[in-house]
Amino acid sequence: MSTDEKDYYLILQVQPSADPDVIQAAYRRLARKYHPDVGQRNSTRMQELNEAYETLSDPARRAAYDRRYRSRQRSDAGASARGATSTRPAFSFPWRSLIVSLVVMSLLVVFVLDVFRVGLRGAPEITLVLIVLGLLLYYFGGLKDLWE
Repeated sequence: MSTDEKDYYLILQVQPSADPDVIQAAYRRLARKYHPDVGQRNSTRMQELNEAYETLSDPARRAAYDRRYRSRQRSDAGASARGATSTRPAFSFPWRSLIVSLVVMSLLVVFVLDVFRVGLRGAPEITLVLIVLGLLLYYFGGLKDLWE
């Protein structure tokens, strides 16, 4: 449901097909629970209950509300079917994985170059081997699952 209008059925904890007697019973039960005189500070909750009950207890106002309610449900269902409510984009570049891989590979290169005291002569070949080794560790060693 859209956030611009409240869901009165949810506020009163009843089904949209509920009879007026069920709505009245639910209102009375919740009013006893959330009334400000009971001791809890629930004046906003009680205002919501009053607003919902006033709308749903009047047949004309309820019919108008039901039309808007059904149209919102249809529009929300259509939007979710199209994927418009998805919070993730369809494709996102794995920046975090790329950065972690580069850091791990850089540390491996520095470590291996320091351990074997390799100068600039052998660095390109070893760097290539370490890059391949880092990628293999990333994809098959479980690092990919840690960072995604």
